[in-house]
Parts: sequence; C-alpha cells; structure tokens
Amino acid sequence: DVSDGASIGYPAKLLTAGGVRHVCPGVETLFRFDKDGKVIPWLALSRKDDAKGKSMTITLRKGVKFHDGTDFDSEAVKWNLEQSVGAKQMGTEKFKSVDVIDPYTVRINLTEWDSTIISQLSAQGLGMMVSPTGCKKNGVEWCAKNPVGTGPFQFVSWEKDTRTVWKKFPGYWQKGKPYLDEIVWTPIFDAGTRVMSIKAGEVDISATIAAKDVADLEKSGLVIARGKVGSGSVGLIGDSANTKSPWADIRVRQAAQHAIDTAALVKTVFRGEGEPANQFIYKGHWGYNPAIVGYPYDPAKAKALLKQAGYPNGFKTKIIYRQNPQEDELFTAVQGYLRAVGIDADLDPAQKGRYDQIATLGGKWEGLIMNRVSPNPDVPGVMSAIYAGDGQDYAFMTAPPDYKKAIENAIAAPDFAGKAKWTKEIMKLMVDKYALQITLLCRYDFVAQQKYVYNHGLNGTPANAMWTPADVWLDK
Repeated sequence: DVSDGASIGYPAKLLTAGGVRHVCPGVETLFRFDKDGKVIPWLALSRKDDAKGKSMTITLRKGVKFHDGTDFDSEAVKWNLEQSVGAKQMGTEKFKSVDVIDPYTVRINLTEWDSTIISQLSAQGLGMMVSPTGCKKNGVEWCAKNPVGTGPFQFVSWEKDTRTVWKKFPGYWQKGKPYLDEIVWTPIFDAGTRVMSIKAGEVDISATIAAKDVADLEKSGLVIARGKVGSGSVGLIGDSANTKSPWADIRVRQAAQHAIDTAALVKTVFRGEGEPANQFIYKGHWGYNPAIVGYPYDPAKAKALLKQAGYPNGFKTKIIYRQNPQEDELFTAVQGYLRAVGIDADLDPAQKGRYDQIATLGGKWEGLIMNRVSPNPDVPGVMSAIYAGDGQDYAFMTAPPDYKKAIENAIAAPDFAGKAKWTKEIMKLMVDKYALQITLLCRYDFVAQQKYVYNHGLNGTPANAMWTPADVWLDK
C-alpha cells in the first residue's frame, strides 16, 4: 500500500483511511459496513437507537479477548471512546458521556441526535478498540507504536514507512481463523514500483493501483478487485459564495456541467474504469436519486446559458486541483471542454499542503477547485462535515438554506428510511436546483492480487479502509 499513518496502535490518532486499513489485521471496530454501505455489527452484537432520548445503546460480543489476554468489555469500550472524545476526533462533537450499563452494554449519550455517528463507529478510528490495560501501563506513545487489539493477527514489529509484521493470534474470537500465519504490510510510495512489485511476484496483494495500469495487470494474469469509493463523485466547486464571481450565477454552473462529456472522460482518462456522474453519489448507493435530471453533455446549451448569464464571449477562470499524473490528465481534458464553450480556465495544480489550506482550512479560492471524495459511505455526514458551507471545508461554496436544512434532516432522522429519503433530497437540491458542484465521475478503487489469493475483502465495501484479514487464504 501507500503509507502507514501517524499511529498504528492508538485509534484516537488514526486520522487517515490508509492508517485504518494498515491496522485492520490487529485492531477491529464495533461495527462494519456491508457491500452496500449499510452498517452491520462486529465487535458489537447490536444497537438500539433512541432519537428522542438522544442516545445509542450498544450490546457487545462476549468472549472476546485483547492480545494481552484482557477482556473486551464495556469498560474497555468506554475508555476507548473517551480517548477519542479527549482528542476531539471527528464524530465525537456531539458526545455528552458514555455510560456502562452492565459488563457488555454501553450507552452513548449525545447532546443532540445524530444518525451519522454509527458510521464513525464502523470504519473510522473512533470505532476501533485497543486494550486500555496496555495503554495505561505503558503510556500513549508506546500504545501508538504497539497496537494491542482484538484482531485475528497480533503485532510483531513496525518500521515506519518500511514494513509492519503481524503474526497469527491463536485466541481470536472467530474460532478456526485466521488462516494465514503472518501478514507483512509494506508501504510502497511510488505507483510504478507498486506495479512492478506485484507483476514480479514480490507481493501477494497491491492496493492503490491506478486506472491506467489495470488492463496491463490483468493481461499479465493478475486479478483486479474493483470497488466504488465511499460516497462521492469527483467534481469541481466554483467560488459561488463570492458574489463578484461568474460562478455565483447558477446559469454559469449549469453551463459548465453541460460543457463536459463525462462519459468520454471515463473512457479516455480512466480507460473505462469508472462511472459518469450526474450526482454526488454513484448508482447503487442507498442515497442515489434516480429522479435527478442533471445536465447532459450539450455544448450548444452551455453557450446559450453563458449568453443568458451575460458572458456571450465567455470569461477567464482557473482550476485548482491536487497534483498527480492522473489528475493532470483529467483536468487537462476538462480544461479543453470548458474552453470549447468559451470558459478559458488556467490549470493551477497544487501540492497537498496548499490544496488543504484552501479546501479544508477555511480558505478562499478563485474559480474552480477540485472536491474531495470521502471513504465514508454515510453521505449526510460527509455533506455536513465538508459541503455545508460557512465552515472550514470549501467555505467559498454557497450553501442555500433548504439544502442545509435537508442535510440537518438527514442527520436528525430517527431511522434509516428517513435518512435515505432526506439523502435523496440533498442530491436533488445539490444538483437540479442549485448545481452546487460540477460532477464528473465516480472513480473505482483498484487492488491487484495474485491468482492464488482469496477473500481478502479489499474493495468489498465502499469504505475502502476496511478489509477481512481473518478470511484471507492462499492456494499456492
């Protein structure tokens, strides 16, 4: 894979999807996502939501041990959750307290009901459980480098950004598992080196494969596991909250969407490995709205809309995006489509630090900026955290009151049916009513594997941080 993350044993500091994926062999979550992005129990057996009472009661699995021999129980869950609250981890903003009801039942009390908290307990650091005993005995810094979880594999060693070794845990709660004796995790930062390593048989599985390499790897006899990522589609956001910007005019935003042939982008830039997007969610997601009309490719209509908006000769703008070879190719193609209808966009590729400063730290920008796709399939949570305007993330994107209210209603929904209904409404407002983003495509995540590898679970769910180390087996 690409990187380790800052911590591998202290979930309160696990900040990236790569970091979560890295520790899955040894550290497990209370809940998981299934293949459709819905929450299922894991270390927890069940939960009872009480929207009126603003609480969530969780029943835990019995007979689970941490690798140090201590019990996984309510006190352990309370300690882990309180560590995350203390670290102000995403998802804990509405935590009021955690109560131990009995040895295998805990209750999370909230300041207000939030239907998205369950997703934070499923595929994020918040839901990952480590031994309180090990951390209290040795300290947080030791804990961060020495994971003591409940997973199928027990920690052996970690050389940051070089390799992590896990060995089979004989006391794992799923009897008869894991099947492997050892897992070695090796970060490989260069995309070309990752491809060469899997082709040469130096590794069994290689995650984070680029779309351009998929056909060649399959031709070489390797197996590709494809997965839809999280909840979002790749797109562009105009500085629509800037009243002096052309992008403040909805007709300009609609024109830009009509100007781009998204199907052609998938075919050329992504070699057919993706899905043209007419909304922020991919087809098959529980929040996808089939009633959305969208803005089909129509350059003539784009020019007419620009003329109506007062730009018969177009205008100059820029496109800011995270620089890498694939995005260079994508936004060069987008630049060409926009130029064809009169929108002359200069490309402004940004390194991660500058991009984050603009996109996620309350910054302002001029023109268009590339959006972010979250690995979390819980769309209302993503919308609220990233695309609700007036905050840290994409603060220069306009967020109309009814759009924001739909997000609030989805979060406050007392059940899943209500949450899905309001998520569809969010999509309708975001696209058909306000054209808040120029949606381009839903990309896939790719994992290459040798033919003898089975059941690794990578890309088995939209939450691509999660996989199934306990189920992996080899047929050599």
